Amino acid sequence: MREFIRRALQKTSRMNSEQMQSLLSLVTEEYELLDAVLDSLSTGVIVCDSFHIMVQSNKAAARILPMDTYESQERAVWTTIRDPDIAFFVAQTIEAEDTVMAREFSIQDGLNSRYVSISVMPLVRSKSVRGTIITIEDITSKKNEELKSRRLESLASLTNLAATVAHEIKNPLGSISIYVQLLRKTLNKIGVTAEGEAQSYLDVVDEEIERLNKIVVDFLFAVRPFNFEFAPLDLNALVSSLVDFFSTECEQSGITLTVETDQSLPLINGDERFLRQVFTNLIKNSMNALPDGGVIRFTTSHTEEMVTVKVSDSGTGIPAQVISRIFEPYFTTKVDGTGLGLTMAYKVIKEHSGDIRVQSQPELGTTFTVDLPVLRKARKMIEYEERQ
Repeated sequence: MREFIRRALQKTSRMNSEQMQSLLSLVTEEYELLDAVLDSLSTGVIVCDSFHIMVQSNKAAARILPMDTYESQERAVWTTIRDPDIAFFVAQTIEAEDTVMAREFSIQDGLNSRYVSISVMPLVRSKSVRGTIITIEDITSKKNEELKSRRLESLASLTNLAATVAHEIKNPLGSISIYVQLLRKTLNKIGVTAEGEAQSYLDVVDEEIERLNKIVVDFLFAVRPFNFEFAPLDLNALVSSLVDFFSTECEQSGITLTVETDQSLPLINGDERFLRQVFTNLIKNSMNALPDGGVIRFTTSHTEEMVTVKVSDSGTGIPAQVISRIFEPYFTTKVDGTGLGLTMAYKVIKEHSGDIRVQSQPELGTTFTVDLPVLRKARKMIEYEERQ
């Protein structure tokens, strides 16, 4: 079709008005087909001319990339892109007439983060650069799957290490603690009272033994195989009891702890002990994020398939560069943290066939969302004789 149009255009001087009208209709159909093809793509496409002004784009580009399309006809394409990192990358690549494929960027969209992959390449025609082609792909789902796979791999490797840690660290710690006590008794026997500096030295040793012992216990709790005892569970009751338990401590710290429950919340099939530990960890994390006081809010809701519990705080938030790692073993931003609390929470929720995710924005707060499947009651099967 395009070859036919090209040849027909060479003969326009000999065409009558009817033939010209037919040719224009063919050209219009060709451009409409091109627009339809571009708009049907899930990948965003932007075409710029030699002056770096956008002359063609599809719907996917407008949906994925934050940009001011209404001003695109008068400005270089990178000046219309609202994300400064992406704008700088596009400007630098276009001006260098370079080709860069699949550069990944993170875009903060409120409390959510999206990931995009951008490729920039010169538009070459007749052996010279006549413009630029930019392609944009939303890879958020792909990145989230990669993060889940990495977390599961980390959990698997951590479990294999548990037995070694139990024997190589916990047993020697017990021996050290025993010998410290024997040292105190020996000093008393020979008439030397452990006072002053000597007493403080022994106290420090005891404290450090206790601290190391707690780290080992937390580690083993996070990685050992869990023996779940599943039963019908009311999450509203569990959340309300936790709010009552922590209300005094929060009040003393200047923190307002509130709860908004969905009264029609269905039951789930869960282990109350482990789920209580999960939400306890989330409350403590929120309290640590509110050193000067603030608000922690529990909310429950449900769909036909899932029960959702959200734990939100008005705290310091989590930096964008570390939020994707918070469920990884050992990763922590606390000075005295083990980095295993959220790892354990992730493992428990996954064992309940649920999901846990986080949304955060620095200085505006953090929200942890836990989804757990609704308890399905078994349907009583009709006996064969009854059906007969």
